[in-house]
Amino acid sequence: MAIRLRPFETISSLFAFIGRQTIHLFVQNWELFKFSVAVIRGTALFLGNQGLRTTLRITTQQVFFTGLEALPFLSFLSLLIGSTVIVQSLPQLQGVGAHALIGQILVISIVRELGPIITAMVVITRSGTAMAAQMATNRISGEVEALEGLGIDPYHFLVVPRVLGTMVSLFCMIVYFDAVALIGGFIVASARLTIPFSLYSDYIFVFLSSVDLYLSLTKGLIFGAIVALISCYHGLRARRAYYEVPMVARNGVFQSMYYVFVLSAVISGVFYWI
Repeated sequence: MAIRLRPFETISSLFAFIGRQTIHLFVQNWELFKFSVAVIRGTALFLGNQGLRTTLRITTQQVFFTGLEALPFLSFLSLLIGSTVIVQSLPQLQGVGAHALIGQILVISIVRELGPIITAMVVITRSGTAMAAQMATNRISGEVEALEGLGIDPYHFLVVPRVLGTMVSLFCMIVYFDAVALIGGFIVASARLTIPFSLYSDYIFVFLSSVDLYLSLTKGLIFGAIVALISCYHGLRARRAYYEVPMVARNGVFQSMYYVFVLSAVISGVFYWI
């Protein structure tokens, strides 16, 4: 016999679910905020030359893994996206004789939005998962407790170098992505319109303003900090067994993507609407 729920019971259950999810989201964001404050304190130790040589070595390793090792894939991806943007927009521009708008389209699509977001997605899926898995392994194997027993701040030794390394890497990767994507756009534009590079660069720099550069590079620093913080936060939440490692890595990826997209919209709105 099927059980039929009354309308008010269905509505009350819906509101109860929304309330539980809202409380869970608030608690999780509060815990992430406290984690970020602890990392800031660890950064003060970093700047105070406490264990500077070791933390700099870890930071350099993070830059190498996050930035340099990802360049081959990032090069292919940026060339593909830059050329695709021109392939999609060039027929419409040719139809109205607005070839000069190539620069505006590339600046708006690549420099302002796609460059920071796609580069952040590459870092999240490649380095964010690795950081979360490594932090979870350190927690489960007892290495975090061993550092605390030796009087070493785990935030200073484990988290701060990865946050700084990811910020530097993402900042430089966005510059590289934008440059290679614009080269990809030039390859397609020169093949279809026989545009010389001098004219193509003029189209770009006419519409490329300092605000566009500040926006793109600011997103790089903020996204780098967010990705590393969230990945390390979820990794250090692991407690019991190694089966939690893929779970915390998954949670770190999802939350990092959420914050990247939300912050991208907020930052763009602040730069261009206010």
